[in-house]
Amino acid sequence: MSVGEVKASLRAAIEAARQGRRVFDQAASDAEAATRMANAVLQGSRNEEVTGARQALAAAGAEVEPARRRFDNTAKHANTYLTRLG
Repeated sequence: MSVGEVKASLRAAIEAARQGRRVFDQAASDAEAATRMANAVLQGSRNEEVTGARQALAAAGAEVEPARRRFDNTAKHANTYLTRLG
């Protein structure tokens, strides 16, 4: 693989990471809206399954920022390597 091919692959990887972040952000936004609506509907419920669902949603919500950082770091590190290649 030539340096030019490596650079092209890195550019594609950077764009894929950026696109992935945009798609992820939209999915996270949709999930947050659905969670707010579910919480409003189920407000005050002490049902075991509702409690479990809330805990699962909270755990999933806690993973949003780390996932965003992974997308950003992937693009950042690939860009750094691309820059070093010249």
